[in-house]
Amino acid sequence: MIKKNRKKLKIAIVTNNYTPYSGGVVSSIDSFVKELHQQGHKAFIITLDFLGKEHNDPYYVIRIPSIYRFMYKKNHIAVPWHITKKLKSIITLLNPDIIHTQHPFFIGKAALKVAKKLHIPILFTYHTIYEHYLHYLPVPQFLTRPIVKKMVLSFCKKVDGIIVPSNHIKQYLEQNNIETQIKKIPSGILPVFIKHQLWNRNNKVFKLLTVSRFVKEKNIPLLLRVFARLCKTVKNTTFNFTLVGYGQEYKNLQRLAYKKLHLPKTDVRFVHRPNKMEISDLYSESDLFIFSSTSDTQGLVLAEAMGGGCPVVAIDGPGQRDIIKNGKNGFLCQSEQEMVEKIEFISENSQLLKNMQKEALQKAQQYHPTATTNALISFYKQKTQI
Repeated sequence: MIKKNRKKLKIAIVTNNYTPYSGGVVSSIDSFVKELHQQGHKAFIITLDFLGKEHNDPYYVIRIPSIYRFMYKKNHIAVPWHITKKLKSIITLLNPDIIHTQHPFFIGKAALKVAKKLHIPILFTYHTIYEHYLHYLPVPQFLTRPIVKKMVLSFCKKVDGIIVPSNHIKQYLEQNNIETQIKKIPSGILPVFIKHQLWNRNNKVFKLLTVSRFVKEKNIPLLLRVFARLCKTVKNTTFNFTLVGYGQEYKNLQRLAYKKLHLPKTDVRFVHRPNKMEISDLYSESDLFIFSSTSDTQGLVLAEAMGGGCPVVAIDGPGQRDIIKNGKNGFLCQSEQEMVEKIEFISENSQLLKNMQKEALQKAQQYHPTATTNALISFYKQKTQI
């Protein structure tokens, strides 16, 4: 029998975004790194120095010093000095088997240069359609959109492999004639979000939940309007709605809920920046997770919700289609009205809800970090020929 080469890998994960940021990219990195370490591999995160001495990082996080830090729309921005030179010295010291960049710009662009110079394979995770998120930068979008698209696609052609979290991104790259090998590997969710059995809810009210950054592209006002319509049109069921998250639209959403839509605070509550265990409990306690973003390319919160046995009713979008199976673990909707109708339908059919909860729990197992990380390790070894 031929023994498989079980050599442990050393990986340099390069990212523009890490703590104090949160969100999908950071959650994805944390999930993979934790599982890589548990399997005996060495994974280091190389990122920017957003807070100076205020960072409280574990040993495997390495910050590239920044000469200038500032806030833009409540987001931390760090400007490094001699980024390629600094990164090269770090990579040379680590001597990794592979470099895995999470972005095509700034530190990601430097990582590509260093990888080619040191003859180290480099992979790139294409998390999102970058030209759709230019409003986070102080640049005129109508000028930069085509430039950004061209730069990102050029970057894709130069790396040794591309990881995508969803079929939507894979199709987008193929339609733009990217011939670099593309591997679909969804991001794993942290084990804290994966339950092995359903909680006994027995809710007297039908509990709706959303977990999100409170930013415009998440389209959360739609969810508040849906809730307001539910309360007016459905007389046989009492609903409440919990919104969990943070972001620049936090106050605006509260004004919309309480002052414009006149929703009572007893029925609509906002939970600001809870810890992961609290979020996990909310998933398990809620009857339905509702989601309205049409720009997410993966929507990890959907997998997290299903990990708590919480089905999802969502406005149709690219990140939703890989995980929601209509009538099985949730519904994809084309309008606010259809969303109201599906929520009402589920709330009035207790057996359907129980079946959906079981299906949701089962679907979430596909996002267990062990399964997704094993696929990632396999791709690493293919590219490193280990």
